[in-house]
Amino acid sequence: MKNKSEALSDNDSMYRAALELHHQNQLGAQFARTTLTLCLTTSLCLIVSLLLNGYLGWTVAHPPVKYFATQEGRVIPLIPTHQPVLTVSQVSDFGAQAIREAFTMDFVHFKEQMSRVASYFSEEGFKSYYQALTQSNVLAAVRDKKMNLAVMLAPGVVRQKGPLSNGVYAWEIQYPVTLKLSGQTRSLPEQRFIFSLFLQRADVREKPNGLEVTQLVTFDAK
Repeated sequence: MKNKSEALSDNDSMYRAALELHHQNQLGAQFARTTLTLCLTTSLCLIVSLLLNGYLGWTVAHPPVKYFATQEGRVIPLIPTHQPVLTVSQVSDFGAQAIREAFTMDFVHFKEQMSRVASYFSEEGFKSYYQALTQSNVLAAVRDKKMNLAVMLAPGVVRQKGPLSNGVYAWEIQYPVTLKLSGQTRSLPEQRFIFSLFLQRADVREKPNGLEVTQLVTFDAK
C-alpha cells in the first residue's frame, strides 16, 4: 500500500510540474506575442513619424507662396488667375472705373491722363483703347481743337464669363456710354456708344487690382 501511495504521490507531483511548465510556456508565448505586437506597433509609429517629419521638413524648406508684399507695404494674397475670386459686381465696377478715367481728359493734360490709365489695361488692351480714341476722332478733337472730354455711362451688362483657352478667368461686359466734347466757345453733339470690355484676371504683382482690360471694342448705340 505504501508503495502504491508513493507512486500516486509521484504521479501527482509530475502532473503538477507538467501543468506548471505548461502554464509557464503559455505565459512565455503570450509575452512573446505581446512583445512582437509592441515592436511592430513601435516600428510602424517610427516609420510614420519619420515620414511626417520628412514631409514637415520639406514643407518648411519649400513653403508655398501665398502672399506678396507690395512696394506700398500692403500684403496681398497671390491667387491663381484661373480662379475668378472677384464678384461680378466688383469686376463691373472695375470696368466702369476704367472707362471713366480713360475717357475723362482735357486738352492740357491729356497725355498724362492717358499714361495714368495704362495700369487698367494689358499691352494689347491699351492699344485697343488708343484706337478707340483715334478712330472716333475724339483724341484729335481734344488735342487739335482744345476740347475737354467727359463721359457718362450706365451699369454694365455681363455678356459672358469663364476661363479662356489658356485657363485664365475672363469676363465680357458691355456698357452704354455717352461721350461729350466741349470747348471754350462751342460743344459738339453727344456721341452714344456701346463699349464692350474684355477683362481677365491678372497677377497682382503686376496689376494690384488683380484685373486688366485686354480689349476695348466700341459700337455705335442704336
